[in-house]
Amino acid sequence: MAQDKQQLIRILDRFYHNPVAMVSFELFLSIAAILFFAVFAIRPTLLTMSDLIKEIEDKRKLDSQMEQKVAALSSAQESFLAVQDRIAVLDEAIPRGVNMTYTLKVIEKLASDQGLTIANLTVLEIPPDPPPSTPVNQLERQSMSVQVVLTGPYTGIREFAENLRNSRRSFVIERITFSTEDSRGQKTLEANMLIGAPYFGVKKNEAN
Repeated sequence: MAQDKQQLIRILDRFYHNPVAMVSFELFLSIAAILFFAVFAIRPTLLTMSDLIKEIEDKRKLDSQMEQKVAALSSAQESFLAVQDRIAVLDEAIPRGVNMTYTLKVIEKLASDQGLTIANLTVLEIPPDPPPSTPVNQLERQSMSVQVVLTGPYTGIREFAENLRNSRRSFVIERITFSTEDSRGQKTLEANMLIGAPYFGVKKNEAN
């Protein structure tokens, strides 16, 4: 038994002193070293590269979202520019607040253009103007009632009513009645009109 053991030792000794065996052992050590550095030295670099790739991907997504927002803003700007002139017309037709002075001057001028005489001009109720800071969603269309009594020829009164409806400042003729009056032995036609002047005012529930 001891003799067999000694024989095995001699065989192993001859093997490890063999050049081929020595090269194989050195190759094994080299591979082990490479694996060690791959695991413990290259791993942080791989993790850094992974984080960098993720960061680049996130930035791509962010750039894509920004491009979509810029495109949406450009489209909105183009739409606004297309209707900008109409917005100005709408503001004049139905102003924010009743714009009392301008509204009454339009009525007076249209009557004067037809040679009509304003016998009476009464605002039934003067509404308050909304504060400048009032948000649009707190406004609603309302109407100020104006009662005007005109005298003059029928054609002039009819033309006045037509021009009132076609005015850039929006008006609604809610009621009109005719009567004749004697003036120095001559009959004159009198028109009693109730005119609505629409405007945007604070919603009733918001004002209370």
